[in-house]
Amino acid sequence: MQLRKATEQDKKEAIKIAQDLKEWFNKEGIRNMKTDFKFNNLVVMRNKGKVSGFLCYTTNCGKMQLIWMGVEKDMQQKGIGKKLLRWLEKEAKKYKLHSIEVETLPDEDDYEPYKKTRAFYYKNGFKRILYKKARVKGWDDQIVLEKRIK
Repeated sequence: MQLRKATEQDKKEAIKIAQDLKEWFNKEGIRNMKTDFKFNNLVVMRNKGKVSGFLCYTTNCGKMQLIWMGVEKDMQQKGIGKKLLRWLEKEAKKYKLHSIEVETLPDEDDYEPYKKTRAFYYKNGFKRILYKKARVKGWDDQIVLEKRIK
């Protein structure tokens, strides 16, 4: 497996993965993701010549913000997400950032795919720090999870 900064072709493959993960990403999410991939950083995990996972991130005020992450359905539970996250932690340390933050659906939402998402983040050292009410009609409330960088 190879982790690298995304090429234009990698971005297209990452979008295809997201489109196949309908339980997590709807049409509006995909549209936002395409824009975010243009303006923010994107790394991909390649396996056997193709993208199998992606992570989109930026920084703001001394913290790393994980914007989007996805792993190809048949490659989930094989350590790719964890490797992407470990890489992001190393980047945060390299730049002396104090934390990584990610937003996701709140624990109060019992939608099964996001139970798995939250479990992944909690297992990897993230803690809930904030509840955000949706500010746009039709959007969901979110929680902010944080992992402190030492």
